[in-house]
Amino acid sequence: MINRVSAKWTFPAEALSALVAIGLVTAATSFGIKAMQTYENDDKPHRWGVDKWDRRMMERDGRLTGNVNVQMAEAKAPLQFSRNSAWELEPRLF
Repeated sequence: MINRVSAKWTFPAEALSALVAIGLVTAATSFGIKAMQTYENDDKPHRWGVDKWDRRMMERDGRLTGNVNVQMAEAKAPLQFSRNSAWELEPRLF
């Protein structure tokens, strides 16, 4: 009869420290990116699914207030906004 030796499953403990280090670096990097995006966005969450309308409104808010994340509540734009056009001037043809 064949004598079967029951082999126990052994865990490679040497790899555990490397896996922990990789996990910690990944977690620190993702936390840092999230914190930087929140800081740059005035402590608001990162914007997802920004379409053309949202970009135009962000550009307008940036021209009105100097920051794309801040909006104005006044019904009329300030006087300096009339000279602050988003349209680029085209060169003259003649």
